[in-house]
Amino acid sequence: MEVPNYGTVVVCPYNNAHQILAERLQKHLVKCRRQYPNAKITACPFNNAHHIPEQELKLHTKTCPDRGQMESFKYAIATTTAPQPQAAQDDDENWDDMDAPAYNPAKYCANNLIIRKATHKTAAEKRQFYEDERVRHEMLKKGNA
Repeated sequence: MEVPNYGTVVVCPYNNAHQILAERLQKHLVKCRRQYPNAKITACPFNNAHHIPEQELKLHTKTCPDRGQMESFKYAIATTTAPQPQAAQDDDENWDDMDAPAYNPAKYCANNLIIRKATHKTAAEKRQFYEDERVRHEMLKKGNA
């Protein structure tokens, strides 16, 4: 039963006067079971939160909503192993033994229109560096045109 501003409320199977939040039912059932040791109530084999009178247990086990979860484990479909994948390409290739030279960033920057920055240099060294860069860029632009 849904109570506004409170949540879902469930009636205790041991005492109908007890109305408990559904989230706290497990804890309450443990306490009530101690208070009513002579009650002929048993727990459902599919869900321990279902406490049912012993006379209704057979009917409940046939209609329990949690039975499907247990049945899916009981009658599980056998899993088959996946076939081993076949290698479509040759694995003899080794990229470490290439004939091509390694990438040299300094050589690339010197031969392309890359703007470089002078760092860790004095003011005079920076002036000279930027002048050399200007000349280098002009020569590269003439070579590309």
